[in-house]
Formats: sequence, structure tokens, C-alpha cells
Amino acid sequence: MANDSTTSTPPASGPPVQRSFSTFSSLQYRDYRFLWFGQIGRAAAMWMEQIARPVLILQLTDSELMLGLVVAARMTPQLLFGLIAGVAADRFDRKRIIVLAQIATMAFHFITAALVLTDVVQAWHVFALAFATGTSMVFNQTARQSLIPQLVPKDQVLNAISLNMAALNIMRIAGPGLAAFILLGGDVGPVYLTSGILGAGVLLCLSMVRIKHEPRQAEEESSWFDDLRAGLDFVRRRPEVLAVLGPPMIMFIFGMPYITVFLPLFAKDVLDLGNAGVGALMAVTGAGAIVGSLVLASQSNLRHRGLLLMAFMATFSALMIVFSQTTYLPLSILLLMAAASMSTSFMALTNSLLLQLSPSDMHGRVVSLMSIDRGLVPIGAIAAGALAASMGAQDALLIVAAVCLGLTIVATIAIPPLRRI
Repeated sequence: MANDSTTSTPPASGPPVQRSFSTFSSLQYRDYRFLWFGQIGRAAAMWMEQIARPVLILQLTDSELMLGLVVAARMTPQLLFGLIAGVAADRFDRKRIIVLAQIATMAFHFITAALVLTDVVQAWHVFALAFATGTSMVFNQTARQSLIPQLVPKDQVLNAISLNMAALNIMRIAGPGLAAFILLGGDVGPVYLTSGILGAGVLLCLSMVRIKHEPRQAEEESSWFDDLRAGLDFVRRRPEVLAVLGPPMIMFIFGMPYITVFLPLFAKDVLDLGNAGVGALMAVTGAGAIVGSLVLASQSNLRHRGLLLMAFMATFSALMIVFSQTTYLPLSILLLMAAASMSTSFMALTNSLLLQLSPSDMHGRVVSLMSIDRGLVPIGAIAAGALAASMGAQDALLIVAAVCLGLTIVATIAIPPLRRI
């Protein structure tokens, strides 16, 4: 039985093995465990940056529109390089890609810290480094997601993906909490410095991961374009995979601005919590997201996953509508926690479905197609920032969330393969 903490993924061949499932069952596999520990450090640094960047750009420009534009700069690499990152993850050593991307991210954090601490930082620096960090993140997250099925058995993929999201969201509390504490001093430079230091711990964890089954190496006659076309042809022939890729487009355009744009604005302008309140509200969403991740991780045999996917998104949208119109802090906290739980469950289930519906040698390319959806985040962020600038954060969020709910209902009706999963 695969319960030896020193083993990695059992061979794919041979008779099926009966395994006991629990919320943390994937952590019994040594190499996944080190990847997971690395995810904790990576997530802490990422969430600290998510707090520092909007605070910094607002300090420099005092503009809601510029806040939306810097989010766009951070997410545009998803659209530009996402498919390339997917092909790379299927052609080359996925662990090496993660290491190189992590080194780049760490360097960008140290550069930003130096610019802020020497008091020479300008708005264009923030935009350029947001774009550079977003580029390294594309390659990191694509290779990381497609590596997970190499480290755990196929029937544990949903559990492993959910635990990966749980690690991300544990730090969604601790990271912003630490950032909020540092920001009490009023300067974002130490936040970026701490994020860079955390990157060293991530690299240490990655050095402990041993990969027994490397991804397919590119054949000499196979070009990058050929591999990309093969991935797109695979998705075109699999309507259920194509169906799963549709709903995240709605979530990334109309759902994700609640974190990147509206959370800083609500903390400062609606709930009157100040700069430190941005980290506090982010921590609140992290608490809710942890609940969603762990509940999903404990499920080994979910039925009607396509409909469940849409139910998560519809509930998230409805909660955001209510949140947009309340200024009572305890209720706002409860609504944020519940909404974060739904959005995290949606993303974890989406990623696990894509991996389970595709073969190992296609995992990088299939997962990277989510980058097209993520690449559309700038559209939502810019629109949300412009709406907030013209009519205020509350009315803008109400409109965005209502559109998200309406499109979710339409997609559920209009995509039959999704309902059949």
C-alpha cells in the first residue's frame, strides 16, 4: 500500500490499489510534501506582494484607474506567454522550470525593495516589475500544476490540487497579516524585502523534490509550434475539456477584480480601515478560502462536478452582490469569507478536472490554456477600476458581480458537455 512517506507516485501500470482517503492524504507522498512546503513560502511572498503593489501604486499616483492598470500589467503575461509556458512544461524538466522562475521572482522582489528603500521608485518601475513578476509566475504556476500528477496517484489529484490551494490560502492569511504589520511603519520596501527572503526557502524545498518520471522530452523533429498545435487539437476533440475551460473566463474577468481592485478600495474608502486594512481584508478572504480548499480536499468521489463547478461560481457572485452594498464590518467579513470559499473551490475543481481529463504528456498545454482566461483579467481590472473611479467602489462592484452571476446562469444552460461531467 502506498503509505510510505519516502515514496513518490506509484507506477501508473498494474492493478489498481485501494487507498484510504483523508483530507491530507496526498501529503503522505514525500516529493509532493516538499512541493507543498515550497508552495507555502511561494504563496506567502505572492500575497505580500499583492498587498504591497496596490498600496505602492496608490501612494505614487492616488488613482483608481492606475490601480486597475497595474493589475493589467501583472496579468498580461498570462495572455502573452501562457501557451508558451504550457509547451515548455511538456517539453522540458518541470522542476527546473519552477526553480528558474522562482529565482527570477525572488530577484524582482529584491529589486523593488531596493528602489523603494532608496526612495527612487517611480510608477513606471512598479509597472515594469509587475509585468516581469507576472511573466515568471506564468512559467512557475503552469509547470507546478502539471507536475502534481507526477507526484501523486491519479485518484489523489483532486486532493493534491485542493491541498495546493489550501497552502496558497493559508498564506493568504499569514502573508497579508505580516504585510499589514510591516505596513504599520508606512513603507512597502520591507514588505518586498521579506518576500524576496521567503523565495530562498522556496528554493530549498524545491531542491528536495525528486522526480522519477520526467515529462516527455521534445523529439528533434518536433517544433514548439507542432507541440502547441497538437495541444489545441486535443482540446478541440475533447468537448468536455473545452467546456471546463469556458467558465473560468467569466470568473477571471468579472470575479477576480474583487481581490485585485475592490478589496484595496473597500478597505480604504468604504470600510475606512486604511492601508493596513488591505492586508486584514485579504487575510479574511484567506480564512474562507482555506475552508473551501479543505472541504474539497476531503471529497474523494464527487458527482455532477460540472454542475457543482457552476454552483460555486453562482454562489460567489451572489455573495459579492450582497457584500457590495454593506458597510457593516462584521457582515462584510462573513460575506468575504464565504465568497472566497466558493471561488477557491471553483478554481481547485477546475484545475483537477483539466488534469484528470487529459493525459500526462498534455498536462502542461491543457493547464496553460487557463492562461488565456487569466490573461483576460486586465480587461476586468481596467473596467473595474474605471467604474470605481466614475461611480464609486460599491456601485461598481454591484454591477460587476451582477454580470458575473448572469453569465454564470447563461453558461450553465448553454454548455451541455459541462452539465454531463
